[in-house]
Amino acid sequence: MTELTLQIPTNMSLRQQVIDNLRRSILTGNLQPGQKLIERELCEAMQISRTVLREALQHLYAEGLIVDTPRRGRMVCEISTDDASDIFEARAALEKLVGEGFARNATPEQIASLRACCRQIAPAEADGDHCENIDQIENRFFALMLDGYGNKVAADLFTLLGNRFTLVRRLPVFRAKWSQNIPAELQQIVCAIQARDIALIGHLCHQRIGKLHDAQLVTQAHNDMGRAEV
Repeated sequence: MTELTLQIPTNMSLRQQVIDNLRRSILTGNLQPGQKLIERELCEAMQISRTVLREALQHLYAEGLIVDTPRRGRMVCEISTDDASDIFEARAALEKLVGEGFARNATPEQIASLRACCRQIAPAEADGDHCENIDQIENRFFALMLDGYGNKVAADLFTLLGNRFTLVRRLPVFRAKWSQNIPAELQQIVCAIQARDIALIGHLCHQRIGKLHDAQLVTQAHNDMGRAEV
């Protein structure tokens, strides 16, 4: 059984600790797509009751990270070809909205924070765990963008979609292509924001996702998933 020991600050409720722990395990691949979630094993691993576990699983079901099938029960979500295409399309539209909203609403201090976030990319690229570090910086970058935009509904949608987007881009066919492009893409967005060029910002945010929304890449990813199941 995958290691699921709770290591989250104790000022959080137990339910939230379990939700965060399971979500992190899914997004990092410790719990694999299609893996069956057996209540007894999960309860033993995290030393929790079935009531708490079921509440956490229901929350993750609502986030789209797990599915509940009649024959197999609860398992980690698997991304189909159609799912990947839909996720890319929605993420591209949402990033464009957030980028344009940040450019209109952000204060000089918030823009400075975004610029400082970008400056962390070079040290992260030099680090041994390059992909993970770049991912973390990208997540902080868009958290700052969402804060500057100030639209709570957009922030909620971004978080919800972001979890499934992470599952897609961790597929091998997308992984290397994604991480190597992030530094230049974020720098371009910051430059456009400093110029308050809203049209260019929207274009850059949408374009960077569009590069991955390629029929051949999506098909290859689906084939890779099929081979992994054999």
